[in-house]
Amino acid sequence: MVVEQFLRILKARFGIILLIIAAAIAASIGVSLVITPKYQASTTLVVEVRNTDPVLGGAAAMAQTVQGHLVTQSEIIRSERVMNRVIDALSLDSSATMLAVATADAGQALGSARSRILRHFERRLTVDASREGTTLVVAYEGPDPELTAAVVNAFARAYIDTAMELKTGPATGFRTWFESQTRTYRDRLDAAQRRLSGAQRASGILVNDERLDVENVRLVDLTNQLVAVQAALADSRSRADTAQRSTASMPEVVSNPLLQTLSGDLGRAEARLQQLSARLGPAHPEHQSAQAEVDQLRARLQTETARVGGSIVAGNQINLRRETELRTLLDAQRDRVAGLKASRDQLQVLEREVQGAQRALDLVSQRFTETSLESQARPSSIAVLTPASVPVEPFRPKLAINTLAGAAFGMVLAVLAALTLESMNRPVRTAQDLQEAGQVPVLAVLPRADSRRPQRLIGNAAPGLPAPNLQLGQ
Repeated sequence: MVVEQFLRILKARFGIILLIIAAAIAASIGVSLVITPKYQASTTLVVEVRNTDPVLGGAAAMAQTVQGHLVTQSEIIRSERVMNRVIDALSLDSSATMLAVATADAGQALGSARSRILRHFERRLTVDASREGTTLVVAYEGPDPELTAAVVNAFARAYIDTAMELKTGPATGFRTWFESQTRTYRDRLDAAQRRLSGAQRASGILVNDERLDVENVRLVDLTNQLVAVQAALADSRSRADTAQRSTASMPEVVSNPLLQTLSGDLGRAEARLQQLSARLGPAHPEHQSAQAEVDQLRARLQTETARVGGSIVAGNQINLRRETELRTLLDAQRDRVAGLKASRDQLQVLEREVQGAQRALDLVSQRFTETSLESQARPSSIAVLTPASVPVEPFRPKLAINTLAGAAFGMVLAVLAALTLESMNRPVRTAQDLQEAGQVPVLAVLPRADSRRPQRLIGNAAPGLPAPNLQLGQ
């Protein structure tokens, strides 16, 4: 079918086409007027994706991308938890308007009024996440403009409250748990400190530092004294042995002034006795007096020498006793220091236990503080950028768009109807139609009676062009 023939068909069936288009437009207008108008309200939310924790100050863990985070927030808005909060906030389960819309939308088979409203929200609530930013557009379509705007704003508030609960709810639970753990660890610390204090009182050790321990200082002092006594004992033992063998050769005897004086007096008395022995006989009174003086001096010298030797032996005995005493004291001091070391080791264990309990209490107290701050942190990362306003014009139906759609549909239907009628009863309008219908050549085309233009009877060539070569019988 050529374009010229198609246009001739449209021209021939123009009345039917016009009637069908008009009927389609009228039907679309009628349906638009009959349908209950629907109003749509929307609000824009800004979801802040924070890279730092507002409480702890450190980096916040992001297990998903920004787009994935927005999708998650969209699912939260469309969750039954948020929907139930909206229903309770606006008392929608007792609203006749909402119940009528929900019943018409969801049907009676869904059970309770709340169930029908939830199903209605699932169908009529839309949440669109921004592809480039961090905004969410929440839209709802309803029959009443004021109720529609109220529902959208209620969804925004319910979503913010739910998001806050989802964030602070686990922190609240952890805060309670850490609070009980804090009391437990504080009791452990108190018990450990009591055990440490009792052990300190029992052992008498108040300073757990060996460098400041008096007993260690005393042990060192006794050790030094024993070393000095042992050195003195070695010397006194050597002098005592010498005194027992030969007292005259001892340095103490040789250097003693009294012994030196007695030795000198004895030497002079012996010299005088020798002189008297040479001149006088033993029976002479002078000789006997000199002999008595020599004996007296010799006896005194021996006595003094024996006294010096005895003092050396006595000093050696004193050193022996002193060494024995110091050894006994040193052994006792060593035992005491060893006992104190064992007590000190026990105190160190108790101190480490106290320190461990203190560190554990500090960690638990820190986590308790952090979770307390998190559970009490009210500022949300979600804000309403554009609140929903009461729509002035209905969102559906749109009369102009429906009219244009009806006109387009009617035009297509009219063209199909014209072509269908043309195919069922095809009239002859042109020479080509006559040639196709009768299978005979066209010899001439008569002009219309009202045409004033010059026409050729043979052929249809324009003036100035040669006529077509007609061959009859073909």
